[in-house]
Amino acid sequence: MAILANQKILTLDYWKLAQDIKKGDIVFDKQGEPRQVTLVQIYRSDNCYSVLFNDFLEVAGDENLGFLVETAKYRKQLYRYKGVLKFRQKLNFKKIKDLLNTNERLSIPTTDPINLPHQNLPVPPFIFGFWFFNLKPKNYLAAPRGLAKPIYEKFKDHGYLIKEGKKHRNGENRFITTPSIETHLAGYEKHRIPNNYLLASKEQRLELLQGILYAKPKQYSRTTDTFRFTSKYRVIALQVQGLLESLGHRIKVYYDEYRNHYKITFRSKLRLMENQLELKKPLVHNGRRFIENIKTLPAQLCVHIETNGPDNSYLVGEGFIACL
Repeated sequence: MAILANQKILTLDYWKLAQDIKKGDIVFDKQGEPRQVTLVQIYRSDNCYSVLFNDFLEVAGDENLGFLVETAKYRKQLYRYKGVLKFRQKLNFKKIKDLLNTNERLSIPTTDPINLPHQNLPVPPFIFGFWFFNLKPKNYLAAPRGLAKPIYEKFKDHGYLIKEGKKHRNGENRFITTPSIETHLAGYEKHRIPNNYLLASKEQRLELLQGILYAKPKQYSRTTDTFRFTSKYRVIALQVQGLLESLGHRIKVYYDEYRNHYKITFRSKLRLMENQLELKKPLVHNGRRFIENIKTLPAQLCVHIETNGPDNSYLVGEGFIACL
């Protein structure tokens, strides 16, 4: 049961390649909880495969790499359950070699929100997320139409004074802050969200996501109860995808060639915006991804990992996919 040596694993020391994981490192299980690595074994396998999911993410390992999967029967039971009775159906453990011999459509639940430690951040997460995606050429900010009140309240709660400018004809409320946000962000890299924001605590990441969504107009549709995010920068789209996945969301990613930008759409059972529809408690998990294809790979170096967690699972890659 091993993943390829070049697969990325989230640890308390941020991302590491599987080949760099050591005994004593802290990784995260399928519930998003920290677990200590108790055993690492590196070996070469002649039977390696890549598992492709319907959101274009991949996880690669040897034929004995395992997943806890949902069968058609499981999904049917979950649909009938509807949160009324206690759900007792268990996930099925399948190795890659088992998946090669089945035509059944199988899926893997998204992780629960990952329980990362609190970070000391130079700017509060909501403020940074809003500023990063909203800053205008002349260093002013703009609250989209109808969103000025909750945005101003957030800034004031964090000690910023608001000075309003002229209201634009498109309905946005332009403003500047005192102190300026830039004074607290020495040396930040343009077009990239700093890692300490993406790997902060659940509450801090939630605030960061809220700031990002408030920064642009029409990020939420009440008609479809769907959120969206767009960016022309691939690295930022991947960072926001990782942020959403780390909070337990199942997302869809597109590249719009006509508009030359990446588009992410998702639904959420977390309170993200003031005008969001009434939240529904998730039945068992927030979403799932389906296994689409399995490709054969040449012989490669693999890493077997064990933890002190109850199910020995650990999260792999940008999608935080639980492997065993």
